[in-house]
Amino acid sequence: MRFGLREILFILVLLAMPAVAYFFVFQANNKLQQEARTEIQAKQAKLQALDQATARYIDLDGEIERLKNTIELIEQKLPQGREEYAVVRNITDLALSHGLTIRSIKPDKVVSAAQYMELPVRLEIEGDFNGFYAFLLEVERLPRITQLPMMRLTKLEGGDNTEGTMVAEITLSIFFENE
Repeated sequence: MRFGLREILFILVLLAMPAVAYFFVFQANNKLQQEARTEIQAKQAKLQALDQATARYIDLDGEIERLKNTIELIEQKLPQGREEYAVVRNITDLALSHGLTIRSIKPDKVVSAAQYMELPVRLEIEGDFNGFYAFLLEVERLPRITQLPMMRLTKLEGGDNTEGTMVAEITLSIFFENE
């Protein structure tokens, strides 16, 4: 058999085909497979994290029901609409019942939040510290949600009856439902 130029070119083309296939087909395919493996590993890691999170709450429906009950309990502690002034009246009655004198009451502007409103009320109260402490304990036991974000106590100086007497400047936040 005689090898001419045509046969040599044919053999070279046959030998070049696997090299060309490797660079254009197999290498691109390998890249796609590696990307798929990376994506699968990421998804498996997310699934494992989800399994760990759901393992904490075996009874997910029961947990959701418990959280709904907690939300309902908190919403019951929020006064409806403009009922917050009744809460202010209760607080002033508490202060007076503990022998405190209310120097001033200044409601601020209502602050809007997501599903509730907040009414900050600035109070200036004068009286005996023990009475003020008892007053704070009573405010803490109120059935409504209240918060005391700011309090400044000043001891009264001078005079014979000033031992244990103080002036308290407090801001009391009263929360109520948005109408």
